[in-house]
Amino acid sequence: MIGLPHRWGGPLVVIGDVVTDVVCRTVGPRRVGTDTDASITIRPGGSAANTAAWAAQAAGSIEGATTEDVVLIGRVGGDDAAWHRQSLIDVGVDPCLIVDHHSATTRLVALIDEMTGERTMLTDRGAGLLLEPNEIDETQISSAGWVHLSGYLLFADAPRRTFVQIVQWCERHGVRWSVDPASSGFLADLGMPEARSLLAGASIGFPNADEALLLAGLGPSGDVEAAAVALCSLWGTVVVTRGSDGALVAQNERIVGQLGPAVPGVAVIDAVGAGDAFAGAWLAAHLGGAPVEECLQNATTTARMALGLPGGRPPAGPSVS
Repeated sequence: MIGLPHRWGGPLVVIGDVVTDVVCRTVGPRRVGTDTDASITIRPGGSAANTAAWAAQAAGSIEGATTEDVVLIGRVGGDDAAWHRQSLIDVGVDPCLIVDHHSATTRLVALIDEMTGERTMLTDRGAGLLLEPNEIDETQISSAGWVHLSGYLLFADAPRRTFVQIVQWCERHGVRWSVDPASSGFLADLGMPEARSLLAGASIGFPNADEALLLAGLGPSGDVEAAAVALCSLWGTVVVTRGSDGALVAQNERIVGQLGPAVPGVAVIDAVGAGDAFAGAWLAAHLGGAPVEECLQNATTTARMALGLPGGRPPAGPSVS
């Protein structure tokens, strides 16, 4: 297989959040109202940055791919910009970071459940709230082979304007784009009519089950397959991740691919970034010319790999096998 730029005429450009993750993993059951022992680590993260990292890792196995295959555009604070830039370079991503010397990088506290690996996240958006359209050059979009947008851009005024501008540029230059809706809680705050309007038109949408049900208007107890089919009115391909229940794909108002639950006994160390790993691996496989079933298999395998690793990104260096 050939590298991504040769096939698509430009790199995969991922745009969105770069985050400083404070990951707190309890040692024993969490005790409310008193002390609980925990392991606390600080890592580079962010849904967009993580997706770019996993896409670059997957692209690294494609003959002819280079570090210019995956570009990450995001906004960071001046205090840790060098650290974030190097962390992206280390996993094969070409960082294009807008540095804000007056605001801190977006910070996230992830509380990891010891038993399930599931996480609760507390977010301080910081510099991520301030990404303006004029901070991105139209040529960065017009020269892209594919653009992937993080839905976290939608949840504040400035980055929402940026999201809209990027979609308009994609349409103007015939660049296909994909989107991860990012957060069912923030989507609900935004409101479904506006959320659906902003998200419409992507070639691929990557909601999780909660986001799919919410966007389809089916409620939390609705049927996920029905939600995926309904969302074909928004996106050309709908790829719904279902956590431990696997994933499914809908096109043209029908289910065209599905993988069931994970193999019993798969160790879950950290669920942070598993959805990002899925999207990144899917995009790399798709841009390499793989059919839906192969994209689904590769993405699911990569997401399961991510569950067994601490943090939201692949290790630096050679691809994990």
